[in-house]
Amino acid sequence: MNSRAAVCLFLWMLSFPFSVFALEYEVSGHIRGQSSLSWYQENHLLAEMEDKQLFLDGSIDLRINSAFFLTDYISLDLAYEAVTVGGQSRKAVANLGSDSSYAQLFRGSIPSDDRQLFDLTGESSNNEEYTAYHRIDRLFLALDSNYGTVKAGRQALTWGNGQIFNPVDLVNPFAPADIIRDYKVGTDMLLYQTGGERISDLQLVYVPRRNLEGTLDEAQSTYGSKIRMSQNELDIDLLLLRTYEDTVVGTGLTGFLGNALYRTDWTLTFLDDDPERNQYLTIVANLDYSWVLRDKNWYGFVELYYNGLGADSPGEAFQDEALVARLLRGELFVTGKYYFDAMVQYEAHPLINCFVSVIVNLKDHSFLLQPRLVWEVTESSQVLTGVNLPVGGGGDEFGEGEDLETGFVTGRAVQGYALITWFF
Repeated sequence: MNSRAAVCLFLWMLSFPFSVFALEYEVSGHIRGQSSLSWYQENHLLAEMEDKQLFLDGSIDLRINSAFFLTDYISLDLAYEAVTVGGQSRKAVANLGSDSSYAQLFRGSIPSDDRQLFDLTGESSNNEEYTAYHRIDRLFLALDSNYGTVKAGRQALTWGNGQIFNPVDLVNPFAPADIIRDYKVGTDMLLYQTGGERISDLQLVYVPRRNLEGTLDEAQSTYGSKIRMSQNELDIDLLLLRTYEDTVVGTGLTGFLGNALYRTDWTLTFLDDDPERNQYLTIVANLDYSWVLRDKNWYGFVELYYNGLGADSPGEAFQDEALVARLLRGELFVTGKYYFDAMVQYEAHPLINCFVSVIVNLKDHSFLLQPRLVWEVTESSQVLTGVNLPVGGGGDEFGEGEDLETGFVTGRAVQGYALITWFF
């Protein structure tokens, strides 16, 4: 199914008079506008391209979610989104030229269906200043029975117990620095889920993918299972997965430590594409707690993350083919080994919440600080504003990356942003 056919199907479903057949359905969604101002230091690569340090960018997106309940046991979910994104940063990246090794690093990419089973994404415009695209982000049929639930089609899957880092979530994870986490990018898959008293959750998943030639390829696909066993206040997860010809085994624990909740995941990945290393270990452990102070609600967590495939510096990391491959396909998002992250939420008012989160590379001590404020203006509108503040020195992960040949800096920008969302 191509993107144009999928969009026509979606619009036809929305406009069809289901009430004639007493068919139950739900429709919701949002319209969101975002603006950001990024500051790069004087010798940054993008600043040199445009001879300025401030870059203004923006985006607007429409999302429509719908669910159709065909019978008591069968439902169909569809979600459509249309997005326009662009600005001065995109223009500066275009001036780098397509052959530049940094172009892909800075260019904001749209969700790609090149490797998915179905192509449900289409570009309506694409130039050096902005890009506009639309896509079907959810399209799956669900069958409920006494034996469990089967879902077939484009959907989202979340595994693991991580808060900011989630090494178990290998199919369509969020990046650690993502602030907006209301919807994952949909992935074509077949999912079976059931649960009982002792085995509270059993999931089997198959994610078919295509290779670069467009042919379905089992070597690019993912399939596996996760079991959760619950006893009193302790949950134990067991994971077995085969993804891109890597075998992944893992376990997780969730329980209480006093009034705090702890979570941990351990995974061991047996590498297929690295003759020098047979496997690597990843670990995440966190502790979260909520409390009341001076009649105000607070919530916070701390987390430690270990990435056994990481390198001592970003320069070394980008020489590691196995690490780069996993960065490009979205399994890993950082280049180092040891990280600390934390978040504190303060409810200043029932409609206003303040957040501060931080991600720290424990090797080079560089960090990304992300303070933000969320204001629920009305029942159907929200304002989010915040700052992304990278801090670090030359060669640090969150600091200044430097090209020794050109002398240009290629690190992250200091960025302020604001989002306005209307929900319906």
